[in-house]
Amino acid sequence: MTLYLTQDEVKSVLDMRSTFEAVESGFREMGNDNIEMPARVYLHFEKGVLIAMPAYMPGLGAAGTKLVTVHPGNKKDYGLPAVIARIVLNSPENGVPLAIMDGTYITALRTGAAGATGIKYLSREDSKEVGLCGLGVQGRSQVMGLMEVRPGVEKVKVYDIIPEAKAAFVKEMGEKYPKTKFVPVDSPKEAAEGSDIVITCTPSPEAFMDGAWLKKGCHVSAIGADTGAKRELMTSVIQKCDKLVVDFIPQAFVVGDFAKPKEEGVITEEDIYAELGEIVAGKKEGRTSPDEITLFKATGLAIQDVGTAHKVYTLAKEGGIGTEI
Repeated sequence: MTLYLTQDEVKSVLDMRSTFEAVESGFREMGNDNIEMPARVYLHFEKGVLIAMPAYMPGLGAAGTKLVTVHPGNKKDYGLPAVIARIVLNSPENGVPLAIMDGTYITALRTGAAGATGIKYLSREDSKEVGLCGLGVQGRSQVMGLMEVRPGVEKVKVYDIIPEAKAAFVKEMGEKYPKTKFVPVDSPKEAAEGSDIVITCTPSPEAFMDGAWLKKGCHVSAIGADTGAKRELMTSVIQKCDKLVVDFIPQAFVVGDFAKPKEEGVITEEDIYAELGEIVAGKKEGRTSPDEITLFKATGLAIQDVGTAHKVYTLAKEGGIGTEI
């Protein structure tokens, strides 16, 4: 029998804390070379992309594949989410599909947890001020992850190209995290300048974040650009950073943030300080100076989906949640 889980059922058992635990553990397993995960496979459509993401995690006894589509115009054109995903978990022992579940909510939370893992190991522990660009689903998820690892953040400056999004975000997040001040700003520059942590999570096709705006000791969490058609960081950001950390080197140079600087001859694979898993596993140091500028470039890993889905499956089975098919 295969367990089928809807989005509401996934939401009923999954929160950011448990997602962060699964994602951090996945990075550690990756750093210890205890996973099997090929680079993502892309199918490009006129209005979006379909991505296949398989992974096997022997330490968990978990294997599976996420199929996810990303269509930035979905909300405007069809009233649908920009990201739609399904995850299939298979038994490594006999290949039987153990579960089929909604992966859209898992994708949102695990991406926030991935950013949070980078923040935990690469940002200053005394970080107080954050600049956030992009106030959609990922903006919310990134804040949720941020608060798991840096609960002492006092101020988050928020920017979005849609003015109404700022007011709604400030109200929602202010109610959720009353000890933190959420302040709308009018440009990415205002969000970045003076910030200890800068988070970008937009589908922008054009780079908008300038390295000249980054202060000493800043950490940049670059989340949004996950295909070659997207780019958030100007080449000056890459040049300004002292440590460039990625989730997976074979995927990093596919996305616009690193592909364009590579084309310009500014960086190569040799300029990458580490994959984040190496740092989480203790094989390389994370932040080593209060003044260094660090960057974590996330592209999204199948181990994050499979690890989180395995946790959802376990919790759902324990709670008698879902439908056997």
